[in-house]
Amino acid sequence: MSNLDFLRSLSLFQGVSDEELARIAAIARERHYRKGTILFNEGDPGEAIYFIKKGRVRVSRLAANGQEQVLRVWGPGSEVGLVVLADKAPYPATAQVTEDSVLIVFRVDDLQALIPESRALAANAFCLVGRRLRLARDTAHDLAVHSTHGRLANLLLRMSEEQGSNTFTLGMTHQEIAGMIGTSRETVTRALADFRRTRCIAVQGETVTILDERKLREWMGEM
Repeated sequence: MSNLDFLRSLSLFQGVSDEELARIAAIARERHYRKGTILFNEGDPGEAIYFIKKGRVRVSRLAANGQEQVLRVWGPGSEVGLVVLADKAPYPATAQVTEDSVLIVFRVDDLQALIPESRALAANAFCLVGRRLRLARDTAHDLAVHSTHGRLANLLLRMSEEQGSNTFTLGMTHQEIAGMIGTSRETVTRALADFRRTRCIAVQGETVTILDERKLREWMGEM
């Protein structure tokens, strides 16, 4: 896929004209990163936004007890660091490449300069930044009120919604999931086995299919 076609597929650039997209592509830079590369650390100046063309990026932050809390592992088509587009505030988390990756990178200043020229870009940016802020709020609430099984069920339902299908790619190790929902890798493995045993989900490699959403929500105490 060409970089222009890739940009056209991204949520941030939906609805922009061909002329606007050409100006956006002109300020984009393709970068190749090795596994383990730190894109930015929590608290660094918010200078760039990254879009994953190939590979995966883990976003995490330090909890109050000093342990790493994995916020999300993002795959192809996802944006990393988008929230700094609003005000160039410091990055609220750390982003690390978890496998060799190809990213499309924008300087925040360059992208901000184009926003006043495109109503579609401005509207998309507003919606996407708001969505990320709600995700952070919901994640904190989830950790506070749900059991481990409930937190995992909520994560699976959220990923299904984001990928637009009951069958979706998990794209994370059990250890990374454990970091996201505040538990151990062994507990994640047991919880997934419970979901499979009760036919809430089916798992084939990295692919998860939600078979019974109602049963899955029961683990969250919603039914």
